[in-house]
Amino acid sequence: MDQLAFARIWQETLATARRHAEILVPVAAAFMFLPQLIFGWRLGDATPGELFRGDRLAGDFLVFLPVLLASFLGQLTISFVSFNDGTAGFTLGQLLRRSALLLLPAFAASLMQAIAFGFGFLLFVLPGIWLVSRLILAMPILASVQPDPVLALKESWRLTSGNSLRILGMMSMLALGFLLITIGISGIGAAIGVISTIATEQPTEGWGVGRWMFETVMAAASAVLGLLWICFFARLARILFDTRKA
Repeated sequence: MDQLAFARIWQETLATARRHAEILVPVAAAFMFLPQLIFGWRLGDATPGELFRGDRLAGDFLVFLPVLLASFLGQLTISFVSFNDGTAGFTLGQLLRRSALLLLPAFAASLMQAIAFGFGFLLFVLPGIWLVSRLILAMPILASVQPDPVLALKESWRLTSGNSLRILGMMSMLALGFLLITIGISGIGAAIGVISTIATEQPTEGWGVGRWMFETVMAAASAVLGLLWICFFARLARILFDTRKA
């Protein structure tokens, strides 16, 4: 089978997630599921005009910044384990400390990605999407191979050379599939929330049992799909890295 076949990489993704579930699941739960739930509780009901304004300013930042840091920490740790198909001898605590030291480079790389994407989208949509496909491997490269954010972006550019259209196709297939799954799960979550609200005879407004049930289902779905997304592109990065190295 072609090394860059979507089916092959997807099978590797699922196999990697199963092999290292004892590391990946707790990391996804702590740094993706819980932050998503907290984010929804604090910021989910606010309109864009209300966020980070007036009396909400301090509270919103106190939630947003830890959630952002947790997200980067989770991405870096999952990327490392998935890229290396294991912990490379590190304990979970050592992995988290290693990822914490890469938070600033990861933030810098993400900021440079955002600037490049924004510039590309200003030149119409397609250049921006193409840039996404060329720079999408920067995080697993930074987490595992090259801690310098500029060099990680350059390495992603090098590895994706000649494969940008295939990678764009993979991104589209994953995004569409995950979107459909999310829509389905949101319907299930809404049903669970409504049933819980009726069963407990609580008001529909605010964060009652029903709302907590819905948000918990959605946060869990987001964590699982986010884990698989990160793992997929980390495995792709490893395949391309080994191929170019050989």
